[in-house]
Amino acid sequence: MPIVTRDTALKPAADPTPADPASRVRRLVGSARERGDTATKAGVGIGVSAVAAIDGFRELESALARFDAPADIRIRGGLGSGRRTLAAALRTRRGWRPAVDDLDLVAAAGAPVGAPPDVEVVCLRTAPCRHEEAWLRRPRTHALLVVATGVDDEDPPRWARGLPAVDARRPGDGSIDVVVSFLDNALDPALGGLAAVRIARLEAELERLAVHDEVGGLAEAALCALSGPSTS
Repeated sequence: MPIVTRDTALKPAADPTPADPASRVRRLVGSARERGDTATKAGVGIGVSAVAAIDGFRELESALARFDAPADIRIRGGLGSGRRTLAAALRTRRGWRPAVDDLDLVAAAGAPVGAPPDVEVVCLRTAPCRHEEAWLRRPRTHALLVVATGVDDEDPPRWARGLPAVDARRPGDGSIDVVVSFLDNALDPALGGLAAVRIARLEAELERLAVHDEVGGLAEAALCALSGPSTS
């Protein structure tokens, strides 16, 4: 009988972990902040433009704080979708503490666009409404998993076909494994998904601040620092 063996060829050495691109932005903003503080201590009065500059610095520093914050995991679903039960199961299984959102509010027509999470799980117990379907199809930079809750995984309704069927009433239920695996992959530093999401978000924040009257130049320089040294 033929024997199948695994390929045992040596793997190429992994490239050294690249420097955190946000670190260049931190150094740039920190240096600019120090220069501004030194000027103020030297007796330069704080006028309207200086106050605006301080506000701009705060926005830059808030964007950096979001980059360094713990992972923002969101479990979203409608009333009775099991979103809170799933969040509790994930907390029991892995110690994650996801935030729980009401999908009816988040996906409502005209609802304000909030800060996007780092990773998102949507629980559906019934067929999504048209506006929920449109919301689910929105482009995202972060990872999204849609699961069906409270359905028969052997004979799911038409709308749930192709979706993982999850029963989170028992934290150890095997159906939750697909959610745990999804979150593991989304948050694994070695895979770089979370870092890519946060870099894209920081870049968007810097582009928005690039038109700021007082810190626009600094935001532009931070954008260049984020993209790394030029190779031309």
